[in-house]
Amino acid sequence: MSSRSDERLRGKADRRGGDVLRRRPADDYVFEIFTARGVRREQLWGSAYRYWSSFALAYVLGRRLSGRIDFLDAGGREGGNVALLENLGLSGHYTCLDLNPVELDRPPGAFEMEYVRSAFADFRPTRRYDAIVFQSSMEFVRLAEDIAWTAGALKPGGFAVVLLITRNARLLYPGFWYSGGNNGRDRDELPAFFDAIGLRIVERMALVGAVGRAVQYLVQLKAGRLLNGAVKRGVGWAFPAIYRTDLMRPFNRVLNPLTAALDRLAPFGRVGHCLVLERKQET
Repeated sequence: MSSRSDERLRGKADRRGGDVLRRRPADDYVFEIFTARGVRREQLWGSAYRYWSSFALAYVLGRRLSGRIDFLDAGGREGGNVALLENLGLSGHYTCLDLNPVELDRPPGAFEMEYVRSAFADFRPTRRYDAIVFQSSMEFVRLAEDIAWTAGALKPGGFAVVLLITRNARLLYPGFWYSGGNNGRDRDELPAFFDAIGLRIVERMALVGAVGRAVQYLVQLKAGRLLNGAVKRGVGWAFPAIYRTDLMRPFNRVLNPLTAALDRLAPFGRVGHCLVLERKQET
């Protein structure tokens, strides 16, 4: 096919929805992520994107980390990823960076916990890390310079993991989007964004295919809202605990592995990315 034809097809894809309709980068789908161990079980009962991203994170950390580590959970809220690290047999120091961190009363474990209250733009690392994870927090970063500290905060051989939705995923997360998490990015934007702060992408994995995307929107979001709303309005007065329960969880336990299997036949229409980043000067 001629280069002119390539440009015409790319332009058509951009006009019709960016990553949603691009079938070209099917090689970004790495279905081996579903062999990962240590995944936090409660993460598997959420949306299709949460299911994929939880496996992808466990897949990366399980292959790249061992022994005692220094770990930074950037935007980690209550530091829930410490459970994943302990499932993987790791130990060390865990820093939870968040604008409003929640310090839970945890029993003594394999990690020394540190909570830092700071915006990303104001953060000044006091140590260097084997791994830095941005999970559902990079969407709040508008300017790359707000996380320019990342490259310098990595130890030699260290890496960062970014789990990030695409621009077109806004329909799947309207509340998240309007609360400030509106900086999703598409595949072709990512290299330049991170290159500007001294980072290069060494692994890139697409998260969720066309089947999972459709199910997340039509079933988990739309039908889920109707189910939760109807039941909670109907019997919530008698069972207050229902208000704190997502009634889609039992259905998601079946839907998520099923749609992940079907997405092998439809590896396009990604909802997000899992990126592994290293400092540019390292080879």
